[in-house]
Amino acid sequence: MQQQSQQSQQSQHLPKTRISLSLYLKSGAILLLLLLSVLVVACGSNDSNNSTTLGSPAATVTIRIGDTNSSPTPPAPDYFCGAWATDTSPAFNNNMQVNIYAKYVHNVNGNPIGVGGATGTANVLWPDSTITTVTATTTSDGLAVFPVPLKASAINQLVLVTVTFTKQGVPPCTVPASRAAYFTLIVASATATSTAVPSPTATGTGTPTGTPTVTPTGGITPTSTVTPQPTKTPKGAPTP
Repeated sequence: MQQQSQQSQQSQHLPKTRISLSLYLKSGAILLLLLLSVLVVACGSNDSNNSTTLGSPAATVTIRIGDTNSSPTPPAPDYFCGAWATDTSPAFNNNMQVNIYAKYVHNVNGNPIGVGGATGTANVLWPDSTITTVTATTTSDGLAVFPVPLKASAINQLVLVTVTFTKQGVPPCTVPASRAAYFTLIVASATATSTAVPSPTATGTGTPTGTPTVTPTGGITPTSTVTPQPTKTPKGAPTP
């Protein structure tokens, strides 16, 4: 009898247990769906943010203080020289010259000071492989001017000019071909110009007044000659 009562009690508890399990399963399924929906929404927002970020990335600046990997700036040389042409495309003319300027300086505590009295030698490297040498002496500020005569064979071609400076007691300085002055001759086309010539314009109005006066100049002056008339002498005299 006791066993039957226990079995009946167990049979009464089984439906409640099954109902509670099914309720738990349903609740778990609902929570799982909610979690999945939240994850989907979160992933979608992250994708949109990533696409926006990739389209316009934010600029960042990184400042490194005391970075030992960077190379130091090399110091300026004690003596330096350079050359240049103020007109790099001059028009060709047989009587024309191109001035090449060059400067020779001494670096003193970061300040360039001209080396005066130095002899400068300019080598003009023409396209036909010929070389023209021009010499000049630097002024007190280290400037030298080299007048270079022009050659017709260099028209429309590049001409290089290297310069070397020398002075006793001072190390020499050279402007190599990699830093040489340069110019290119061109042919200037003649331009016709017209000059306006003004046409004559009559000025003055009115009627001339007054009587013209004629003054004879030169000529023959007439002279008159008086011819005396004969006189009659009375004949006889009455006698008293």
